[in-house]
Amino acid sequence: MKLAVLCLGLALGACADDGGPRLDEVTPSSARVGTSVQIVGRRLCGAQASCLGVAAKVEIGLEPPIAEAMVFAYSDTVATIQIPATAMPGKTALVLTVDGRSSNSLDFEVLP
Repeated sequence: MKLAVLCLGLALGACADDGGPRLDEVTPSSARVGTSVQIVGRRLCGAQASCLGVAAKVEIGLEPPIAEAMVFAYSDTVATIQIPATAMPGKTALVLTVDGRSSNSLDFEVLP
């Protein structure tokens, strides 16, 4: 019985929220280079919810070459980015990193 409780505790702990950024939605879910895209989520400015002086970046791609998007507007729940010319066409993902903590990825497609 103790072993079962320990295993359950470890399993639940593995799913625990680490306080990092969480992405919920990207609109539109596909876009061409130069297009603005809106990312909606939680804790986009980090655990402190203050965007002032935060070190954040939005990357397009999970494998090299990874393109870093320019952020035009930024709050704790919404980021507006522009798809950079260095983004490779095709199905990929967006990831936001704030103060060294990476978010979950959202599916995204860079259109040719």
